[in-house]
Amino acid sequence: MQRTGRDAVGAAYSDAVPTPAPTRAAHLSVSAAALVVLGLGGCSGEARPAVTASPASVPVLQPGRPGEPNATLTGEAATPVVRETASAEDTRFLQDMVVHHAQAIVLVETVGDRFEDPQVASLASRIRDEQGPEISFMATWLEARGQAVPPEATNPRLTDHGSHRGMPGMAGESELDALSRAAGAEADRMFLTLMVRHHEGALEMVDEHAGVAAEATVGELADEIAVTQTKQISQMRAMLERLG
Repeated sequence: MQRTGRDAVGAAYSDAVPTPAPTRAAHLSVSAAALVVLGLGGCSGEARPAVTASPASVPVLQPGRPGEPNATLTGEAATPVVRETASAEDTRFLQDMVVHHAQAIVLVETVGDRFEDPQVASLASRIRDEQGPEISFMATWLEARGQAVPPEATNPRLTDHGSHRGMPGMAGESELDALSRAAGAEADRMFLTLMVRHHEGALEMVDEHAGVAAEATVGELADEIAVTQTKQISQMRAMLERLG
């Protein structure tokens, strides 16, 4: 069939301009695509994850000082460690609060199963169950920032109670000895009296830190301590009034 008009012009142009041969880049693209297909599908048709080198396994060249050779770092030495920063005020507050919380747990455990009033025993158990996890949180926070963690974080009884007289609300050795010998209603009243004072000391520490708090997480913990212990102080005072 004879082409006429625009069809003839288009055919003439197509015949006049040769089709370009595939370039090296095109060959590479096709080859790369084929490798991707093979790598993903394989013989089974299932996708296979790409295997990449772990950053810690790649050697890193560390330039030496003038006159000294370069060093090749591998493993953990080649992986930069990013450590969070901490303000001195937040650090001191949490370190002190770990010690303070630890003695609250000691007060509960000193009485043990010698509580007589069920409400007092229930509140004591709740205090222990709340402050234990808070100690763990504070210890983790300090560790993550390279700060010292008081030994009381792992063993509350490591506290030298005689050396913390300057910390508000802390019971002295003689008071703990008396609590360990008390029983029945006397143990209940003595525990409540010591714990009310202990909670009031914690509130003093929170108030003191409020004006210098730096990290929001620490401020939130301080607020939680204030709310919880303020409520418990009211409950313990009511129990003391009831016990007479």
